Amino acid sequence: MAVKENFLPGKVGLAPMAGVTDYPFRKICFEHGAQFGFTEMISAKSVLLNISVNEVYFPREDEKYLVGVQLFGADPVELAEAAALVQERGLWVDLNAGCPVAKVVKRGAGSGLLKDIGHLKTVVREMRKVVKRLSVKTRIGWEKDEFEKIYDALASEGVDVIFVHGRTAKQMYSGKAKWDIYNPGVVPFYISGDIYSKDDIRRAMELSNADGVIVARGAIGNPWIFSDSQPSIEERVKVILKHIDLLYQEYGKHGVVEFRKFVAGYTKDMPHAREFRNKVMKITDVAELKAAFVEYFKNISAQHKQEVV
Repeated sequence: MAVKENFLPGKVGLAPMAGVTDYPFRKICFEHGAQFGFTEMISAKSVLLNISVNEVYFPREDEKYLVGVQLFGADPVELAEAAALVQERGLWVDLNAGCPVAKVVKRGAGSGLLKDIGHLKTVVREMRKVVKRLSVKTRIGWEKDEFEKIYDALASEGVDVIFVHGRTAKQMYSGKAKWDIYNPGVVPFYISGDIYSKDDIRRAMELSNADGVIVARGAIGNPWIFSDSQPSIEERVKVILKHIDLLYQEYGKHGVVEFRKFVAGYTKDMPHAREFRNKVMKITDVAELKAAFVEYFKNISAQHKQEVV
């Protein structure tokens, strides 16, 4: 089997996360060094029904050649038809065979596809017929590690890239993600799961001999994981305010609510973080939210200067 050439523009990307990796967050991560990313997962059926709400999920013009459109579903024909319709919207099409959430799995989609590797092969075969660049994001198995079988099945159907989260579907997000994973090197291979630091990126790649990694929860409120620098307090505030502005531009007043997903990440290991989080989670006005963060970090900066003196 010939070794596939890697079309991805880098080694470290932002993993797809439903409700998280929207355009504003992708933009923040790209500005800090993420080399590629994904849309949130989009239902193949909804693409075929031309549901207008999907427009918000598709890559924008400024990121079109960095972002893959991730589809989920269980029907091979639906997925192939949807893939053909969306493939020009981004750099490539990704099949979600990894989401372990019950409402997705019960429809046979996401990691539900791992219950029947033969069916997964059929899905990939149909999508492969119509798509120029196709990847699959998967887990190492449904309830046990069957990744060797999964990898061989995907490689035999000609996928261009394999992304693997080192847990079974049944594990959800519990336990430790496995990084020492079967990888014969035939298909470009990226690993994810429990990557929270630069050192994690390095060790995961060493253990798996992967071509790269995709960072998921480790990037929430921490876009600096993609860069070589540790942010100053001023840099942290600047990015937080920009993220809030981007969310406001995207969602209007609801952007304040959307930002709540990132508060814990942006204030991790900060003094009095718990009390501050409790306070900002109740704020509904964008100006008030920004002012609260400016004041909080101003106090931290003043306290730090006193300690240095």
